[in-house]
Amino acid sequence: MLKQILKKPVPLFISAGFVFACALLIMSLYATDSPALKIFSSANTIRLRATRTILRSGPGPMYDQLAVLPRNQRLTVLQRAHGWLQVRIGARGDKGWIAGWHLNNENTSGTPDRMAEATIVLDAGHGGSDPGSLAVDGTTDPRYFEKTYTLKTVRQIRDALASTGARVILTRDSDRLLWPLSKITDISKRYHADAFISIHYDNFEVANAASGVTEYYYHRDTSNSYELANTIKNHFTNLPIANRGAQFGDFYVIRESYLPSVLLEMGYLNNTSDFQYIQSDSYRQTVANDLRAALEDWFNNVQPKLKKTE
Repeated sequence: MLKQILKKPVPLFISAGFVFACALLIMSLYATDSPALKIFSSANTIRLRATRTILRSGPGPMYDQLAVLPRNQRLTVLQRAHGWLQVRIGARGDKGWIAGWHLNNENTSGTPDRMAEATIVLDAGHGGSDPGSLAVDGTTDPRYFEKTYTLKTVRQIRDALASTGARVILTRDSDRLLWPLSKITDISKRYHADAFISIHYDNFEVANAASGVTEYYYHRDTSNSYELANTIKNHFTNLPIANRGAQFGDFYVIRESYLPSVLLEMGYLNNTSDFQYIQSDSYRQTVANDLRAALEDWFNNVQPKLKKTE
């Protein structure tokens, strides 16, 4: 067909366009799949790549498990909500929700592990022009800034959670200021965080007069934040700094959220003993490991017994 076309006195640009279209058609037949979705007849049809995928009654790990779907299961995507997909299974028409970030994870076990389907938003307090609390009054050295250690801690927590399968989102991963603070809560709401955790380090008006770790919540009777704070407190068992306990705290980033939200003060910068720990990678790694254990307990054991957060 191409030879016949080229023999006719057709303008060259038309012939070239036709050849290019044919090439695209041939390439499309052999094109590889998208890394996230296995596409079939349309953009709304997918095939699962994970070994097994959990189907739930709603868009979140707190909803009931309906089925465990095998690899290569064909699904029709009906709608999307904060990273979750509502799907219909084959011709039977059964509907449910799956975590969209697991579509390309071939190692997903399919066990009823809610942690693997959780969205966790980690917030490193302060940043940019806001250094936060200071370990030394009047210092301009970032080694004594709160913002330096909140970011280090959040990154270590993220790495500790990497193997759980959870979707972990940082409000900031660099030295920048999110202002107004509504930018932080907007991130949590946009992704519909199953747990929002803001990391901070404390300061007291008199140096060395205060020490300890505190888990703050704002909403006690709604959002399950009180229960989340207590679950975390119960798992901070390996820290060398005393625990002051779960307490009410009127902080914007947890007050203006209807989702499970806590603010953690992980020691006092202007306490000499606390600051020695805060500066060490090993302390921050212990924080990350204990928090991972707390969140695994939260999602798999504590949260399923509580009222759903919509």
